[in-house]
Amino acid sequence: MAVFVTVVLVLVMQTRSLYTFPQPDGTRWWGDETGQMLELRSELQTGYAHIPTALGSSLAITNGLVRGNSWLAAIEYGLPALAFSKYFDLVTIGRTVTFLLSLAMCFCTYRLLRKLGVSVALALLGVLLLISTRSFFFASHAARLDVAAGLSVLLFVWYLATHFEQFKQAKWQATTSWYVASGAIAMLFATLSIHLVTLLGVLSFYTFWRFRAWRIPKDLFAAVGGASVVLGILIGIYFLTGAPMSLFSPSVQPNQFQSVASMLPILRPFSRSVQIANVLERATGIWFEAPQIVLLACIVLALLIVRRRMTTNTPATSFTTDAGIVILIAWLFFESPALYYYVQVLPLFVVVLLSKIASRIRPSAGFSAVILGCAVLLAVFSVKDSSMAHEQASRIETDNHMALDAAVRTIAFDSKNTRPIVLAQNPAIAYLEHDTSVRLMTAHLVSFPTSLGSLASQIESTGARYMLLYVSGDGTRYSEDYAALRPQADSIGTIMFKRTGTLFDVHRNYFEAVHLSVKPDTMILYKLQRAR
Repeated sequence: MAVFVTVVLVLVMQTRSLYTFPQPDGTRWWGDETGQMLELRSELQTGYAHIPTALGSSLAITNGLVRGNSWLAAIEYGLPALAFSKYFDLVTIGRTVTFLLSLAMCFCTYRLLRKLGVSVALALLGVLLLISTRSFFFASHAARLDVAAGLSVLLFVWYLATHFEQFKQAKWQATTSWYVASGAIAMLFATLSIHLVTLLGVLSFYTFWRFRAWRIPKDLFAAVGGASVVLGILIGIYFLTGAPMSLFSPSVQPNQFQSVASMLPILRPFSRSVQIANVLERATGIWFEAPQIVLLACIVLALLIVRRRMTTNTPATSFTTDAGIVILIAWLFFESPALYYYVQVLPLFVVVLLSKIASRIRPSAGFSAVILGCAVLLAVFSVKDSSMAHEQASRIETDNHMALDAAVRTIAFDSKNTRPIVLAQNPAIAYLEHDTSVRLMTAHLVSFPTSLGSLASQIESTGARYMLLYVSGDGTRYSEDYAALRPQADSIGTIMFKRTGTLFDVHRNYFEAVHLSVKPDTMILYKLQRAR
């Protein structure tokens, strides 16, 4: 009961800052929150994903075949956006959905641990280990699909482990129709998150091998056929909507999507420097995001060495462990090392590690005391993190919203309430997208242009009348968008308004109070000149 109380306490403390931490569209996921919610809402409206506010950009046309078919994600996030966007901004809606999915992830983590024979106290400690990580804290407070992807991986492993145990006990046998459904469902879940193509794809191949499908070729063809049918339906829907047939959007230059795909570690498997850098970056990231998981892995490794003969693995536990290794490999070689993807795999890693502890340490009064002590320690550090983050995020939100209120009033007075187009940078886009007095234009034309002409001419062609930029307190050019837009604003615009304050989270660590004393940022509102 005491461990359960610590879990509830940590979740309550984190929930206080659900809509302020981290700053909407902040540097953790630069523009992905509002942009992603716009994509998913537009997919339900038109049949394919695109960003209507990305004027002058290829993303306003389509996100392409690879990212333009996100139907499960559109149902989870796009439907609430359609229903409630008149009353709440898109990031608020998306974060509410994500947090509900995060609670489902906690429940599934607990239930899977219990299924694998882990005691109630140790299973609750597993949930606490997960939610006390900064990775979970960030991801559960973001209008993004990372939590949904992590929950999907967990559910797939749970389902497959259950059936593998029945298969080993001769209580169930995979049929051809089951393989067809498996392939179809795996492909369908790829429409929830593009990352599930590799994570669940690699897991599916491993599953077919464990279920001995290689002995019956028709079963493998059935799985491929099921996936192919769903893929054909998705491409058909995309084609019928009239969207341009493009893999990564019809940009006139290599874009971010292509860059991420081309830098996957699997494409350079024999490059020593690439693979060492890949492993070191992920190890550093996990230590910063989830040091408790690293310490847990070290404890498990020591137990495996000291008590290597003491094991009570069931078929379900064995499959879950192997699945964890498979997902680890897929994550290492088929995924970007970006910090926000960690929550896609951490829940499964927690399940695997704690199931190993449970198989080698029998419940006792002493062990229960150790669990309680660990729970208290985790709760203390997590509550400290959430309190510090809440304080800094509240300060940033207050200053930024006051500056945006003043900027919008200035625009309204100057434009005579004509709803002008405002080219805005993060982190103003969530606010402006919901404001009915202006029309938001996001800065996607910098990275996803449809023209090789000058940036100034591209901006002019969109009809943008104002530009809203942020200047970092330390004077650095913190993003590609800012570096490209600032010279244009100074060249073709006139400054109408300036406001200083703690406006955004660039170069600020939410978990260190000293970062509140960094030099103040500046918001600059430009009025753009019309060409003569």
